[in-house]
Amino acid sequence: MPTLPIRLYNSLTRQVEVFRPQTPDEVKMYVCGVTVYDDCHLGHARSQMVFDTLNRLFLESGYRVRYVRNITDIDDKIIRKARDANKPIGEITARYIDSFNRDMSRLGILPPTAEPRATEFLGAMLSLIGRLVDSGAAYLAGGDVYFRVRKFTGYGALSHQVLEDLRSGARIEPGEQKEDPLDFVLWKGAKEGEPAYPSPFGDGRPGWHIECSAMSLHYLGPTLDLHGGGMDLLFPHHENERAQSEAATGETFSRTWIHNGFVTIRETKMSKSLGNTLKIREFFEGSPSPEEVTREWLRYFFLSTHYRSPVDLTDQALSSAKNALDGLYQCRALLLLDDGEPPKRPREGGSGFMGEFMEALRSDMDSPVALSVLHAAKTRINPWLSGGRTGTPPADLSEIRALFDLAGRTLGILLLPPGQWVSGLRTARTSGETGIPDEEIRQLVLLREEARKNREFQKADAIRERLKDAGVVLEDQPGGPPRIRRI
Repeated sequence: MPTLPIRLYNSLTRQVEVFRPQTPDEVKMYVCGVTVYDDCHLGHARSQMVFDTLNRLFLESGYRVRYVRNITDIDDKIIRKARDANKPIGEITARYIDSFNRDMSRLGILPPTAEPRATEFLGAMLSLIGRLVDSGAAYLAGGDVYFRVRKFTGYGALSHQVLEDLRSGARIEPGEQKEDPLDFVLWKGAKEGEPAYPSPFGDGRPGWHIECSAMSLHYLGPTLDLHGGGMDLLFPHHENERAQSEAATGETFSRTWIHNGFVTIRETKMSKSLGNTLKIREFFEGSPSPEEVTREWLRYFFLSTHYRSPVDLTDQALSSAKNALDGLYQCRALLLLDDGEPPKRPREGGSGFMGEFMEALRSDMDSPVALSVLHAAKTRINPWLSGGRTGTPPADLSEIRALFDLAGRTLGILLLPPGQWVSGLRTARTSGETGIPDEEIRQLVLLREEARKNREFQKADAIRERLKDAGVVLEDQPGGPPRIRRI
């Protein structure tokens, strides 16, 4: 049972609040997924990593998480893509669902509890639309079904917009027969050349917003503990979801709303409409490092900025993330050479590194502060490590080892064997360079010599393999120190 509170910024109230799920030990979380008409870009990657980190935090804190993430597989963009390619819609969506799944695997994203597709829930959507029509919250017009925005008190509260200001910028498009420019479509009447499904309102297909309301209601009930997505979904998508769901059920749709900031390139928002996107696939395929290495420094890069702030994608920022993570891996490699106590679980309310790390994540997922705790631990242990491990080991040695394991469970970094990380980085460096600093080579050689003198041959072999993975071969010489050769 979770005992320490998690505080999260709620977009609805614009305040950091103590997160209180309806059931004390369970979280009902719904996150908007992707529309499968193209490969995902790094903006999608950041959003998925944010909610993956939140999911991991809940799990580490002792919650059971029911995490639902939808897939939109019927949409105007998908229809246009299929028409332009002269291919069936099912072929287009199958291709990009496979692409999305590969990307999530590349990024190390934990799978959700359920991942429903819109076309699987047409009946649930029609049932929900029927309830809205029967109550007068929605109406039929020209073969379409629209939601009456003015019938819902508090529309605009989530995105903090005034109804009259919204109305001044709204308009009725040709072919629409809305009562009010603000009204949004729940069901689109059939059009020539487009897919259509039977319904009590006439053949057609669902609007975009209704699918999330129907699927979340099916899996998680009328009230979510948390609803999330990118900042671009706040309006109109999430505003409309909230309005139609609460009009249909009479219940609060979501108790907490979480939105992550944009990814920018040269301080310009990354978006497909601007043509400045970098696809996840392209990023990984363009990296000289193996996928598992690239995954971790990309995660570190995103975690270095608070999830609600924009993050600017630059070569310098990516390189800094890689170097910072490299330093943590070097420290972890030296720590793993020692036999110690089993890793500890976080100390509830602890004042040490473990407690500070978890407190940072429980404070609105402050991942930059959590990373700073890792580096503080590295600084704490480095004097003993660099001093040849002479004297009494630091009292918190075991806790620092456990801290690195905790970072793996919550942040999805430091999960690789150190040799695999260093070897992977070495492939990205120019020929002749080593993936390990000269000072660390010297320290490791001394530690190996000490281990051999103490007949700790397993430890000596582990150090030799660590150096070999980093491109450094030790050739033992009779009666003297080993010869060091870089490969």
